[in-house]
Amino acid sequence: MDRALDLLQKARTRPAARFLTDWLPRLGLHGGVALDLGCGSGAEAEYLAKNGFMVDAIDKSDTAVKYTTERCQGLTVDVIQGDFREFQLRPGYYALGVAINSLSFVEKEACRNLLLSVQASIKSGGAVLLGVFGPEHAWAASRPDMSFWTPEEFRKLWNGWDILALDEYKGPWPLVSGEEIYQHRLHLSAKKR
Repeated sequence: MDRALDLLQKARTRPAARFLTDWLPRLGLHGGVALDLGCGSGAEAEYLAKNGFMVDAIDKSDTAVKYTTERCQGLTVDVIQGDFREFQLRPGYYALGVAINSLSFVEKEACRNLLLSVQASIKSGGAVLLGVFGPEHAWAASRPDMSFWTPEEFRKLWNGWDILALDEYKGPWPLVSGEEIYQHRLHLSAKKR
């Protein structure tokens, strides 16, 4: 079986990321359209829809699109197959932008450009909940196709936004595959002025 397919099947029934479930109630957002970049198995899209949002859930994987479609059947989720780096985001359209485990898998300059596009797509008063990897991550030395951010450089990207939290996590992290690696993660919660 394809490794990516196997991992998606293992992740298929996981709950929404705690980062999202902890922060969404604090943001004071009540509905609107949410953007889920790299929706994977659909856990975050499902959670957002069940909490009053219409969701644009984007992933390039056939399997991810299938799982998200199945998981979110009957909910206000528009599952879009495609590369989110190429998706044309509408300016000032989204109340919330979410990317929990996808941005790090984009080369740094492309990630920077994507984040600028995401910023423009968020309405005034809207928010983002984003996860990226830091430079001490186990994969940093061997994956030039990914992006790794220091807290300082990631914070600079959000000038003009109210940063509610930029939390840093370092330590062993279990992967869906059952392996454990050293992760260095940054979680950003920010609101647009």
